[in-house]
Amino acid sequence: MATNPPTPPKPPDSAAKFNTSPTFMEMLNELNVNLDQLTKRQKLIADIEQVLTAKYNAPNRLISYVMRFGHARTSMHTSDIPNIEALLKSVTGTEQINLLIHSPGGDGTITEKIVDMCRAHLTGANQKLRVIVPNIAKSAATILALGTDQIIMGYTSELGPIDPQVPIVVSGFPQYVSAFAFVEARDKLMKQIAEATKKKQPTVGLLTQLAGLNVPFIDEMENQMAFSKKTAVTLLNKYMLVPVHKNTATRKKNAEAIAQQLLSKELFPVHGHYINGQTAKGMGLQIDLLDSQDPLWKLIWDYYMWCELQMNIPLQPPHIKTKLFESGNQVSLVSQDMP
Repeated sequence: MATNPPTPPKPPDSAAKFNTSPTFMEMLNELNVNLDQLTKRQKLIADIEQVLTAKYNAPNRLISYVMRFGHARTSMHTSDIPNIEALLKSVTGTEQINLLIHSPGGDGTITEKIVDMCRAHLTGANQKLRVIVPNIAKSAATILALGTDQIIMGYTSELGPIDPQVPIVVSGFPQYVSAFAFVEARDKLMKQIAEATKKKQPTVGLLTQLAGLNVPFIDEMENQMAFSKKTAVTLLNKYMLVPVHKNTATRKKNAEAIAQQLLSKELFPVHGHYINGQTAKGMGLQIDLLDSQDPLWKLIWDYYMWCELQMNIPLQPPHIKTKLFESGNQVSLVSQDMP
């Protein structure tokens, strides 16, 4: 009696095999995590915008500019401009824009440009630009904040001195040093030489030290400091201090006084000096200082923490996330670099 031949085994389903592979599952899980976190952040942005709109009685939108600290190229840079413009286009036409920033600073030459870009997207009778500082906005980020109408801060927020920082190499390791330090070293030597000459004391050693200084470099450091002060004065005089000081001469005088304080080594001996909301308010800046229990502050802090979490979700080695640009219109852009 004839028997049917055995049924040959089915060929392996390559699609099913791929869909259950560890690599695919890992990628799928990463996508799910990113989508889940984006949904949470978008909800928080919408909640913050709703509270801001009620608080200031005008339509408010939020954009964020969050950087990863501890990376050599994580600072404000001209390459950020296209991403910032993408955010602004997604919120254009609103009456008030709030820029949430977490940054160690960076290229101070782009601060005026960012301020002008933000203001170009405002419309309506009550146009306002604010900076929200959940944690840190130092150096150039502080200068950027001076070009707004108001800075929203909480008990964890800090601004910083605006003296420019320049990279140098010490024993093979890059370090950032204040431009003021180079100018101060030259001025100190000049003073010592003048005093020694007056007392008819030897000056050979001091003159040798002075001759070893790079004079053009120090001149450039003076130019950098002058630029920081000029930019700070311009932004304060043009925007933040206008409602406070109607008189032009008085406004400019106060703008120069604030800028000088932010450059003062007597007040702030090191570049990383902590300037909290109360100190900033005492200097004459327009600060909306929120209490730790303020519902708006809680939303801001929650959103910032989700941003930090997003920045620390690992990418395929050796890449890491360095900057997050985000708005409430599903615009979420991440810059990446290598350690």
